[in-house]
Amino acid sequence: MSRKFKIFLFTGLFFGLFTEFALAFNDDDDNEIEPQIWFLSIEGNDTFANQLLLNQIAAESPNFFQRRKFWDRTGYELVENELRRDVIRLERFYQRRGFPFVQVRYEIIDRRKDWQKRVIFHINEGEPTIIDEVTFHFIEDGDPEEVLREARSFQRLSERHQLREGRRYERIRHSDVEGEFLNVLNNMGYPFPRVSVDAEMDSLQNTAHVHIEIDSGPIGFFHEFRISGLETATEEQLIRESALRIGDQYSQRSIRNAQQQIFGHHLYRFVTISVPEQERDSLVTLDIRVREHALRSLQVQFGVGLEEIVRTSVSWQHRNPWGTTHSFRARTRLSFLEQGVNLDYRFPYVFNTYSSFAISPFVQRLNESNFVLQRYGVNNSFLYQYSQDLAGTISYEFTRNDEELVSPDVELDPEFRYDISAIQIFGYYGQPFAERGQNWVIRPFSEISGFFGTGTLKYQRFSVDVRRFIDLGSSTQLALRTETGLLYSDDLLELPSNIRYYAGGTGNVRGWQRRMLGPKRPAFNDDGEFERFLPLGGRANLIFNTEIRQDLGFLINNFGMSVFFDGGQVWQRIPEYDISDLQYSVGGGFRYNSPVGPIRIDMGYKINPTDEDLRIFEGVDYGNWFDRWGLHFSIGQAF
Repeated sequence: MSRKFKIFLFTGLFFGLFTEFALAFNDDDDNEIEPQIWFLSIEGNDTFANQLLLNQIAAESPNFFQRRKFWDRTGYELVENELRRDVIRLERFYQRRGFPFVQVRYEIIDRRKDWQKRVIFHINEGEPTIIDEVTFHFIEDGDPEEVLREARSFQRLSERHQLREGRRYERIRHSDVEGEFLNVLNNMGYPFPRVSVDAEMDSLQNTAHVHIEIDSGPIGFFHEFRISGLETATEEQLIRESALRIGDQYSQRSIRNAQQQIFGHHLYRFVTISVPEQERDSLVTLDIRVREHALRSLQVQFGVGLEEIVRTSVSWQHRNPWGTTHSFRARTRLSFLEQGVNLDYRFPYVFNTYSSFAISPFVQRLNESNFVLQRYGVNNSFLYQYSQDLAGTISYEFTRNDEELVSPDVELDPEFRYDISAIQIFGYYGQPFAERGQNWVIRPFSEISGFFGTGTLKYQRFSVDVRRFIDLGSSTQLALRTETGLLYSDDLLELPSNIRYYAGGTGNVRGWQRRMLGPKRPAFNDDGEFERFLPLGGRANLIFNTEIRQDLGFLINNFGMSVFFDGGQVWQRIPEYDISDLQYSVGGGFRYNSPVGPIRIDMGYKINPTDEDLRIFEGVDYGNWFDRWGLHFSIGQAF
């Protein structure tokens, strides 16, 4: 029997005996405890999930961990009057959702302890009421009815709304269906529509006949914008950013887009666009209320991590220089990996409200494990924000670079000076609140350098990053990510280390330290003795991350944990790209959602490390047991 197994067995027996002793110690107090709901369940519910029904009632029971709290056995008192009210709550819940003959009763079952009770709600749902016919009635005759019936959006909603034929009749859906038809009419150009839903019940057949009455009113056109709240911007600048125009046909979609565009502008921190009370005719007045940010702001950020050790960022911004609604920002960033200063001047409107242009000169110094890079240059970017979840950027960057290798060998030039003249194209698709629900994030990137003979280097880089977030429950999430990149050039050794692909690190493949997964080269001390391995990088890489995130708020507020399985590889040449070369790590960690972001501690274990990963050089082991592990600490999610 191994030493670890003995320790585990002893710990388990000790905890079990201690718990039994504590419970026995408290047996004398059992007679003084009021009856408690120790277990709570619902049976007979074929249509609705248990958790949904439990949320409708007042009765509660302790969870697994709370039942282990032998020192506190109160807080879930059994009150029969409240259980009777819960029966009524459940019956009304079902009746509003199309079950007029539902029957609910409760049962109390004694357990081993007199004060421990099991409560079961038994539900007989009965036959639901089914919608057998849906009719529309249009207040205005003639063209408006024809226009509505022929509109694709109206037809689609007529086929998909929640009170259509063959579905269970639910009275609580009236307001939802009215709102859906109002929204369609608003987007078709009707600013003042009226919709009402009613139903006739046949108690003998247990069916419902649904009537939907529609009064579209006149087609509307924007006639006047009443603006309030401006301090430094002009009304013309605000209207230009909204993309609304006098004389355009009314549309709720255009109003919503205008609100998003104004809110997305750096100058405005609050905006509402509403239709005030007015005559029900074709001329529509809008109220636009805004609040501006302070013209100038200073922001200081601070963070720690095992890779950057300490990082700080200081930025100063002017949101409306010279009254143009442009933006100017100066920012400096300092850490053990990066030091730099960059300026950014942004034109928020190029040819429409979705487009902007930025000029960004910068100076930067990077201190990686295998090289030190000093560079300066300018980036000119055209940005197009098509919607909240879809955007793209095309930019031209010119930089002068001075790279110095750390501990170069005889094949590598220790100094490398070069210019980069490159076109970069970046895309982004990300559904709102991507990290909750079941959403996608997709980020393609491409870079072409040295076109038309400009710059020192000629290469092409292409990569894509795809992420998927799936909620497995109210407190459990599955997060998936994969990223791959390809680099085309004449000779890898002629390319600077900065543009090669790497893998490994806190936000990459955990278990390996920053950029340490993949091909490496040995580094020696002044006496010619082996000291360590340094990453070499490559022309292709592939990484993936699989992580299950579990919220533990029921134990400690804002606390959680995760388990992960990561993998990846770097290939020096594209033809060597082979999935069988992937290296894997497994591990877990803890999360704390602090006001400055999730604080993460992860520990990863290398499943199939190479000799270089374990610091074995020419058959001699220079490593230790911890080389198979990777400890990661940072603020922010891994991906």
